[in-house]
Amino acid sequence: MYFGLVLLPFVLLYGMTALLFNHSSWMSTSDYFRSSLEPFGAVQQDAPSEIVEKIAKELSDRDEFNFTGYDEDSVELVNEHIFDVEEDGFRYRYRFVPMESKAFVQKTPTTEQTEPEFTVSPVDFAPAPSIAQLVEAIEKDHNGSKVRIRSASDVRFVADINQEKWVLTCDLQTGKVTQNKFQEPRSDFNWRSYLLRLHKTRGYPRDGDSVRFGWAVAVDIMGLLMLFWGLSGVIMWWQMKPFRLIGGVLVLIGVLLCVLLGFWLYQAMYY
Repeated sequence: MYFGLVLLPFVLLYGMTALLFNHSSWMSTSDYFRSSLEPFGAVQQDAPSEIVEKIAKELSDRDEFNFTGYDEDSVELVNEHIFDVEEDGFRYRYRFVPMESKAFVQKTPTTEQTEPEFTVSPVDFAPAPSIAQLVEAIEKDHNGSKVRIRSASDVRFVADINQEKWVLTCDLQTGKVTQNKFQEPRSDFNWRSYLLRLHKTRGYPRDGDSVRFGWAVAVDIMGLLMLFWGLSGVIMWWQMKPFRLIGGVLVLIGVLLCVLLGFWLYQAMYY
C-alpha cells in the first residue's frame, strides 16, 4: 500500500499521458478539421501501376541482376502525403490520404523563430509530379507561403529478381527504390526497439487497419484502468484512519519527486 501511494503521481501521470498519446486533440493547441478539396481538384493522382511499370522497365535493363517480372496484384500505394506550411503565425499540416478524396488539416500556433547563425540549403530532390502539384496548390491557397514536404506515400510491390521474390518500395518524394526479401523483416529484430515502438504506437488509424485499431482500444482501456487503480487506491487508504498520516506523508513525497523529476526533464529536453 505504501509503495503504491509513493507511485501514485507516476501512475496517474502515465495513465494520462497514455490517453494523450492516443488522442492528439486532447489538451492541444491545435485545431483539427477536414480540408475542402476544392483547391486541389485539378491535381491528378499518380497511378501506382504506371509507376511500377516504369520501375520495372528500368530494372529490366540492368546488367547487375536478372529482373524477370513482378506480381501485378501486389502493387499498392501506402502511407500518406504530409505537407507543412506556415502562415500568419500558424502552421498548417496537411495529410492527404492517397487514392481517396480525403484531406485532413492540423492548425497549430507557431512560436517566433530566431534567426540561425547560418543555414544549409536542402538537397534538391525531384518529387513525383502530383506531389509538386499538391505543393503548388497548397502554396496558392496560403498566399504563396512556402510548403515543406515532410513525407509522402510509397509504392510497394513484389518483384522476381534472381529467381527470388523481393519487396520493392519506391519513395514518391525522392524516387529512391529500396528492397527487402519477401516475407522477411525490413530490419533486424531488437527487443528494445520493439517495445519502444509498441509504446509509441497510438491513435486510431484512418485506413481501417484493424490491428492498429485494436491496439488503440487497448491503450485507452489501459490508461483508464491505471487512472482507476491510482484513484481507488487513495480511497482505500483514506478509509484506514491509522494510516492517514504516514500515507499522506508518502503521497507528498511522491508528488515532490514527480515535480522535481519533471523539472529536471524539462531542463534536459528544452535546454
